[in-house]
Amino acid sequence: MNALTRTTKEKVLFDPDLERGYINCSLSQNQSATVKQLMHFVEPIPVQLRCLDVLNLFIEDKTLFTAPIIDDNNVPVGLIDRGRLTEIFFKPYARDLHHKKLIGEIMTTDPVIVDINTSIDDLANITINAGMRHMANGFIIVESSAYVGMATGHKLLEEITQRKQQELYFLAHYDQLTGVPNRLLFKDRLLQAYQQAKRSEKAFALIFVDLDRFKHVNDTLGHSFGDQLLINFAKRLTSSIRGSDTVARLGGDEFVIILQNLSEAGHAEQVASAIIDTVRRPMLICEREIQITASLGVALFPLHDDTVDGLIKKADAAMYEVKENGRNGYALYSERYDHSQIQRLSLEAELGMALNNNELSLFYQPQVHLSSNQVIGVEALLRWHHPEQGLISPAQFIPIAEESGLIIPIGEWVLHEACRQHSEWVRQGLPRLRIAVNVSDIQFRQKGFFACVKKIIGDTRIDPNYIELELTESVVMTDPIQTVATLNELKSLGIKLAIDDFGTGHSSLSYLTRLPVDRIKIDQSFIRNIQEVPANEAIVRAIIAMGGSLGLEMIAEGVETLAELECIKRHLCQEVQGYYFSRPIPADEFKDWHQNLTQDGSYRSALDMPCVPLCQ
Repeated sequence: MNALTRTTKEKVLFDPDLERGYINCSLSQNQSATVKQLMHFVEPIPVQLRCLDVLNLFIEDKTLFTAPIIDDNNVPVGLIDRGRLTEIFFKPYARDLHHKKLIGEIMTTDPVIVDINTSIDDLANITINAGMRHMANGFIIVESSAYVGMATGHKLLEEITQRKQQELYFLAHYDQLTGVPNRLLFKDRLLQAYQQAKRSEKAFALIFVDLDRFKHVNDTLGHSFGDQLLINFAKRLTSSIRGSDTVARLGGDEFVIILQNLSEAGHAEQVASAIIDTVRRPMLICEREIQITASLGVALFPLHDDTVDGLIKKADAAMYEVKENGRNGYALYSERYDHSQIQRLSLEAELGMALNNNELSLFYQPQVHLSSNQVIGVEALLRWHHPEQGLISPAQFIPIAEESGLIIPIGEWVLHEACRQHSEWVRQGLPRLRIAVNVSDIQFRQKGFFACVKKIIGDTRIDPNYIELELTESVVMTDPIQTVATLNELKSLGIKLAIDDFGTGHSSLSYLTRLPVDRIKIDQSFIRNIQEVPANEAIVRAIIAMGGSLGLEMIAEGVETLAELECIKRHLCQEVQGYYFSRPIPADEFKDWHQNLTQDGSYRSALDMPCVPLCQ
């Protein structure tokens, strides 16, 4: 393990006094401070000592203000203070009247006596209940009932005040959930690192860290689960760096790391790589094992920028580049990321207006039943026609829609438009084809999703038996109880359900038996060049056999060549879709395309037609 990934018990901190205060404050939250911290020893006075002898003790020691009185067993029985003695002996003839009296006759007999293990908080409550006069007299401390020392009210007030200052400092500078520095302290630490780097002429790194799909965890498993996940995540980040470095939480699932005194840029990448490995180890939360990933963006001072603000922007840009390239990794800043970040922010703003500007549309890709060679359905695929950039790939804008929350209104529009188009085709004389619509996990988890689907069915007057909602494995495998309940609600409307991209997730056979699904879509990554990849062919064969045993229909995605088609047919897959039959077709062209496949009111074999016209 290199020096940058080593953890140490000793922390190197910027402000030692405040940091020590914070550490003490943190410890007191777990184990309360006791009166032992306040204790000092005052020589006790035997209860049989004469009053005048005690008076002489106070006269000789000007610093003595209160003294405990003990019996022969060293058990405290009272106390005497300078004020009490002064009150008695200041009066005329006091010495003559009291010279034979023992101190036990004039002592205060109701002192506050506390055990050495009494907490500071309890002592404060005892003092309030006993009367504030004891703040002036002080408190007697015992251990196993025997006298061991005293504490003053002044010392108690100092301790309470210091602790309150520490608590206020913690509240102002540390994240209340995870205990790591917050945004305010991060800015101070970053400025300190910047100034130190300029003086020492050494580099430092800024790493932006973002949990992948954290919103999905919060929405599906609850905020309490999400909070515990953030706590554990912060611990893993802290364990991956040196004590002299900083992990801070900026808010939500956004964290940032400052790595100081780097001898070379490669060290920052080593730390980032170690963090990726550490984070994705299985994590047990609330008796549930979960595996998470993170996206990291790394920027170096002064290599990438010699200003604090510039470094922040560039680390953030690098992190978003990782997000857009599949998450679960890190990226060292590159100049091309600036353009990518600007373009992403621009696309996000323009995507928000795309619905109102009628820039979104649906294309439809036919699905063919192999035994009858008939087109029995279509999959609705979203397209964005940008007024300046032209056709933008869904792979580019769908992640933006999911991260920004725009996927909710867009997904609702897609379902409504697909159902409306289906009803329109039926009015135009086309047969009733099954129409498949993808549903994102964020959309599916919305509380009003079922009501939204039901309303769309009513508004478009589509027969729900021809709607098929496609959900990914990650959706159906999360929160099983709620998932099954929602799926059953949808099934009650007559809707068909399919698992999309099957084989890329973590579905289990036992779990599939409990899901009310009708169809499995084999992911196209297993279909591509299947005849040349024995492992893929074995996987597809196993999926088809499993689906058949469960009574599920199977459809293969991404069939592009005759060789792929023939291989799929050998394994008795019922349905296929892909470029071998047709590319996705705009809605206004689909009617003509479909009518070219029919003759005398019946379907002509799609497989008998030349491939070229179908692929246009």
